[in-house]
Amino acid sequence: MTLVSRISVVPPAEAEAESWSAGAALVCVDAFLHRLVDLPLAHWLAIGEALVADREYVPVRQRAWDKLESDLNDRRLGVAAWQVRDAVDTAAHIASRESHHWLSHDRACFAAAHGAAEAAALALLARDQLPIETYRALTAPFAACVAAAESARRG
Repeated sequence: MTLVSRISVVPPAEAEAESWSAGAALVCVDAFLHRLVDLPLAHWLAIGEALVADREYVPVRQRAWDKLESDLNDRRLGVAAWQVRDAVDTAAHIASRESHHWLSHDRACFAAAHGAAEAAALALLARDQLPIETYRALTAPFAACVAAAESARRG
């Protein structure tokens, strides 16, 4: 079993089955996770740098995050969301191993990218229920990875 196979999200427990929208969301999240695992540290840092620099967009992302969390709770996707967060943490850990000496600025950028990766993965999980503006706000930092994941969903 490969590392990517181990970090893929498993289907929700029976208690969450009612609120689960088909396996297409899982296919999309798994494709996103595959992209994250292959993303070099330099890309994580570039994404984080852009997020740190764009302070005006923070309130937009915060409102989108609040909507996403509410939707995940309303749909009782807590266990699936936890699995997604765990998988994103694993992908971030893999990327972070490329550096042994972190400057404080790099650490802040990486943390921003890590949070954005989690938000994007969870937005993919709940995509069918999110307003398009919310979805776009949460997935924009990882647009290339998200586009590849969405094509896996369609294909």
